Amino acid sequence: MKESDPNARKRTDPRPAYIELGDDTDGAFHVYRTTDETIHVVQDRQRVQKVVLNGRSVDEYVRFVRDEVEGCDWEARRYVADDEDPFAAFVDQIVDAPEVAA
Repeated sequence: MKESDPNARKRTDPRPAYIELGDDTDGAFHVYRTTDETIHVVQDRQRVQKVVLNGRSVDEYVRFVRDEVEGCDWEARRYVADDEDPFAAFVDQIVDAPEVAA
């Protein structure tokens, strides 16, 4: 009998396997892997960091990058932390978006 992987996502989990969090001002891309509760930071097509959440929430991670990492913030974010107004975050993304010619 094959042993099951304790980190494998249960089939009843409605979340996608990967959730894009966004890009930071250092040019790194952050993605949340729901199957094992980790955050992967990718820069120049290479994973530069893996963060194991260990019971912390993805919202805590997003707030940490936003508030605690000196000299770093979210440049283009796709995930809104639970302490933010989702409508205001959406408006900020529109205002900060580059203009596109038709």
